[in-house]
Amino acid sequence: MSETRHGVANLMTHDEMERLLEKCSCGRLGLNFQNEPYVVPVTYKYDQGRIFFHSAKQGKKVDFIKRNSRVCFEVDELQGDLGWATVICYGTATLREDIEAKKEFFEVVRGQKPSDEQLGKMAAYIGIVQIEDMTGRYRIGANPPA
Repeated sequence: MSETRHGVANLMTHDEMERLLEKCSCGRLGLNFQNEPYVVPVTYKYDQGRIFFHSAKQGKKVDFIKRNSRVCFEVDELQGDLGWATVICYGTATLREDIEAKKEFFEVVRGQKPSDEQLGKMAAYIGIVQIEDMTGRYRIGANPPA
């Protein structure tokens, strides 16, 4: 059973947080470099304590991760007029471009097994956030993620 905090929202259990992460497909990746915060939406897939996303090889997101791999990640779901659920994850992001990372990405995210040749032509980074901690809340009156 989730506990109430501040009389406004219920804390989610670990299982409830995982269900919301598995249910959603778009989240916000929070980055920081030299006191400049940056939040960017990403499509993702959650799998066994990790968040997988892909990225172009250039851009602000890549620059920030290369300089500071500590990140947060947020997903939320609106439920009716007043209900909501949210999970915030904290962890470390890595950017990989090796064939093994691309294979795992396609298997986890798309359920596909492309050839090494096809993967070698993929000009993108595979981003992996290793979750170290997470918190989740949902508004009283709303249901936790099912």
